[in-house]
Amino acid sequence: MTNKVIPFMVVLILQLISYQTLSSEQPLLLTTESDKLLNLSAYKPKQPVYLKFWATWCKPCMEQMPHFQNAYTKFGKKITFIAINIDLNDDTAAVKKVKQRFNLSMAMMTDHTGKVAKYYEFIGTPFHVLLDKTGKVVFQGHKADKALDNTLKLLSHDGVVPQGQLIDKKDNPVTSPLVIPPKGNKAVLFTATWCDWYLADTRPEMAESCISAQQQMNKLAKQGVDIEAIISQLWTDEAAVSEYKDKFNVTHPLTIDHGNDLFISNEVRNVPSLLLYKDGKLVKRITDFSSPINIQVGQ
Repeated sequence: MTNKVIPFMVVLILQLISYQTLSSEQPLLLTTESDKLLNLSAYKPKQPVYLKFWATWCKPCMEQMPHFQNAYTKFGKKITFIAINIDLNDDTAAVKKVKQRFNLSMAMMTDHTGKVAKYYEFIGTPFHVLLDKTGKVVFQGHKADKALDNTLKLLSHDGVVPQGQLIDKKDNPVTSPLVIPPKGNKAVLFTATWCDWYLADTRPEMAESCISAQQQMNKLAKQGVDIEAIISQLWTDEAAVSEYKDKFNVTHPLTIDHGNDLFISNEVRNVPSLLLYKDGKLVKRITDFSSPINIQVGQ
């Protein structure tokens, strides 16, 4: 790949630029802790880069944080470290708590658009991406293991590695755009197959919201409301969707958002989220499912 990334010294002196001045047609924008925009694609690398994608509710992410900080302490002068929060069911306060809990001292940024994660073929947290000094992706993985440590060690010496570890690419189908009828109502639920059980311990209120959202969609579907569910690609395959469908007795269509295109284009940063359309136009977004949702059929 010909990725262009920000060198370590640029992070230190915060040479940050606004969206309006970006020269790249498809900028890879991250938001810094000071709420400034930084474009990864606007710079030529001068040293290797370590991008770690994570979320505050991700259990293995928390387990790996001591390793991440130790690696930064050991290699931070020769490798640029950037912790990238994926901004799904997260907020600034939660990120700050994690930073304080683990005394994280590397650059902390947020991928609000989801486009950086998509560019680096992110499929689930935690996700490690290592780039050599030329900007080539030489390592992808989910574990903080010997393979990651060895690659970091090699990159810290020469800035390049002869052979890396990359995630096998699957020939996933392209997700079709949403089909919104020009007349009448349609409800589109954005959710995840793991939301109800994986978040039960770390984010119980979110898990309950996911359960409530799907149960309400089932009721609306029985009433004849046009409903479609878009499933997050994170840690999900057709088997997981089938299990989810059986678990909740879902009768409306379920579609995996391969590539995360629909989540990105519809700016969905929380699951569950419900988008309501009327006569072809988006009229409402709902993220609170504590109260019954009423949609009139055919109006």
